[in-house]
Amino acid sequence: KRVSMEEFASVRPSGLIALNLDEGDTLGWARLTSGKDEIIIVTENGQALRFSETKVRAMGRQAAGVNGIKLKAGDIVTSMDVIEKDGTLLVVTTKGFGKQTPLKEYSPKGRATSGIATIDQKAIKEIGKIAAARVVQKDDDLTIMTANGVAIRLKLKDVKQSGRATRGVHLIKPQEGDSVASMARISAEDLKKAGASVEEAEKVEEQPKLV
Repeated sequence: KRVSMEEFASVRPSGLIALNLDEGDTLGWARLTSGKDEIIIVTENGQALRFSETKVRAMGRQAAGVNGIKLKAGDIVTSMDVIEKDGTLLVVTTKGFGKQTPLKEYSPKGRATSGIATIDQKAIKEIGKIAAARVVQKDDDLTIMTANGVAIRLKLKDVKQSGRATRGVHLIKPQEGDSVASMARISAEDLKKAGASVEEAEKVEEQPKLV
């Protein structure tokens, strides 16, 4: 659902209810939007749905929301993100396979439809279900973490681009009994800020001490 930021203008120390959830459901993601953005939702079994956020009317904090994507039996939502100009959709499976696909391959559809395939669904037993998906840019970095705490960091430019319904390549090879649990995007802007902070710290350290 969509909620105006004005609804959160006065937040109590104990917080505010942002969503009324059905029993057994949980809040997965929250993103800031302009009110005119497009959203993409990805499911565990490899479906992806892109639609305009204007298809979801703004509601009060305690509203339950509306159906975003129509799920097939046994499927669950695994990721949600905001569409960015010139971006790609990066998906990573539980067995460490991943790929990025240009967002232009995901045509906008109606809300509450089942979407289109974003991975080779016939190969799910071999490559695993989708663990995480993010909208990314070419100069970003990403960190992939497994359930047992193993992490690797990659440059997005080293991840091959391929079509929607493809299997991808191995980005990380989890040990037996382990699986990919999450993925974090480190944007190019964040990398620049981090680099500037390091340079500034080094300059401070290099300054001569006053005696």
